[in-house]
Amino acid sequence: MEQRIDNVLESSSSQLYLFSVGLGIVLVILGISLLLAGKRSKGKMGKTNTGLICTVIGIIAIVSGTVQM
Repeated sequence: MEQRIDNVLESSSSQLYLFSVGLGIVLVILGISLLLAGKRSKGKMGKTNTGLICTVIGIIAIVSGTVQM
């Protein structure tokens, strides 16, 4: 039973790493678009901060997924 669980987890690990990289790319694109939208409207610092946070988390997810592959 333990061997079967190890095999399932090992086979799904590469898919999770690819998912992490894909999600990181989506977050970076979303973050950049929010940053640009926040820069256009001068009074909306919330969009700028949210865009910055999304971009940083996306970059971390891309680096983490790439290193773990």
